[in-house]
Amino acid sequence: MNDLQIDYFMAVATNLSFTKTSEELFVSQPAISRQISQLEKELGCKLFRRNNQGTVLTEEGRLYFDLFSKYKAEFINTKLKADRISGKSKGVMRVGFLEGWDLFNIIPPMIDRYKAAFPDSEVVINCCGVKELTTGLLTDTLDIIVTMQNSVRLHNEFNCRDAARVNKILIYSSRHPLADRPAEELTLKDFSQDLFIAPWEIVDKLIVDAISNYTRPYGFVPKLRFVKNNESTITCVRNNMGVMIADEWVWAKGADDLKWIPFNATDVISVARLRTRNDENVLKMEDILINIIDETGAVNN
Repeated sequence: MNDLQIDYFMAVATNLSFTKTSEELFVSQPAISRQISQLEKELGCKLFRRNNQGTVLTEEGRLYFDLFSKYKAEFINTKLKADRISGKSKGVMRVGFLEGWDLFNIIPPMIDRYKAAFPDSEVVINCCGVKELTTGLLTDTLDIIVTMQNSVRLHNEFNCRDAARVNKILIYSSRHPLADRPAEELTLKDFSQDLFIAPWEIVDKLIVDAISNYTRPYGFVPKLRFVKNNESTITCVRNNMGVMIADEWVWAKGADDLKWIPFNATDVISVARLRTRNDENVLKMEDILINIIDETGAVNN
């Protein structure tokens, strides 16, 4: 058993997809399958079961997922304590944000405040999808993340603090047939015949139900189409291939070739870390993020 096998296992367990994990880690699917097969052989049990619904953890797999989550976190904490004893640098703080957000009012003060507390440290920013963010925490490629509450609240190994409640918006192209109408005259009902585009990585019953819940009060069930990532989603909407539901933090609402309307729904943005990551660097960054988000209210109000 080695860390590579554990990291691959944790990533697949989070994504519940060998294909998605292969794309995230830039490793071939057979290579990932081979490493996990070797891990299963050493542990003497099957970690995953594949069926018509996809890939799921076995009961044994869930037990090892909990064990390896604790192992990764305790290893990081122990290493940080050892580094402090030996007088080594505070190291790198790796912060993940949900892709697509306008972070101009968040990142500069975050870095300034963190480096004021830990001058020897470096801050690295990664923007990616919801699955990649949770995988990053579990596999020690991210120290702390800022994402939607619904993508982290079911992970018992995460400590989550709600940072802001943000309004949901619908974004559509300036080429849309309704683009000439004043935004205040439009509701979601006016877009009931449009395709609703979303990144395929969030194809999950929870998310599908959420999108349907947004439109249900307006009397329709949306026609959904999933594409590869957030950039693909915005590209489709820009070119009038559909519409998208987002939150008010999204940078795309300021694009000249896009229009948007608010509707009666909100979502919660959370700051998350592993529960066992209680070293001073991570706790400090958590407080900094909570405070900055509270001060700004929303990125681009």
